[in-house]
Amino acid sequence: MISRLWREPLLHFLLIGLALFVFYDQTRETYSEAPKRIHVVRGQVEQLAANFERSRSRPPTPAELDAMVESHVREEVFYREALVMGLDRNDPLVRRRMRMKLEFMLEDLSTQDAADAELNDFLQSNADDFRAEAQLSFRHVYLNPDRRDDLARDAQQLLNSLNGGANPDSLGDRTLLPRTYRLARQDEIARDIGVEFAAALPDLPIAQWSGPIYSPFGAHLVFVEQRIDARLPSLAEIRERVLREYQAGQRKLQKDLAYQKLREGYEISVETAPASVSMGSGNISDAQAAQSQ
Repeated sequence: MISRLWREPLLHFLLIGLALFVFYDQTRETYSEAPKRIHVVRGQVEQLAANFERSRSRPPTPAELDAMVESHVREEVFYREALVMGLDRNDPLVRRRMRMKLEFMLEDLSTQDAADAELNDFLQSNADDFRAEAQLSFRHVYLNPDRRDDLARDAQQLLNSLNGGANPDSLGDRTLLPRTYRLARQDEIARDIGVEFAAALPDLPIAQWSGPIYSPFGAHLVFVEQRIDARLPSLAEIRERVLREYQAGQRKLQKDLAYQKLREGYEISVETAPASVSMGSGNISDAQAAQSQ
């Protein structure tokens, strides 16, 4: 019962809302009641010392620790004064960084494990994203259209010879393509020989020469030795991958829910540009689009 409750999106949203409220309340108290007071607590000093020891492989001397504390105070003073001066406003880099920090906080709150039943439902609902491609082992004999007056006729003659027992290594034209593929995925075959060629392979018979199959390079006579059809792996085979994708989807869902709830607290107005203004030319008049929140 508790594990099922913990996976409810509504509970996560409430936790996110609570965290935002506490963060806002603490921040407001810090800068409204005592904006000129900087209190460096013991935990901050210990963290500074720990960071130094982690990077230098030794604890800091008293003088080095004092210098780090002073640097921390200097940073805090400049940060607060910059806020008072409004230097954080209308700065795209600062805005982007603050947005990223808030989104990271929301992601941390929404990270969760999931039961196998839940993951299996997710796997079945997104089967195309997890399906393993078909794999084939085959040999092929290549025919170069630039060296043959009648490509179709030559292909048929070679096909008859191959099915009659001729050695495939002695037939066909030279090519830089591999003559043999071992359990290659269709996307690998498509990358080497072409999409149409790869798409035709699953329909070819096993253990006999067939073709011609055409590619951007020319014609191919193909002997399929083994074929493993495309399939959807079981959850046990790819659980970690499914869990990663599931959690990524849940994080996005929680962030979207939090954003929609926060957005409800704002009045949004958007002033659009006149229809006569050409957006494609890059010349926007004084009545250009503006957004305020």
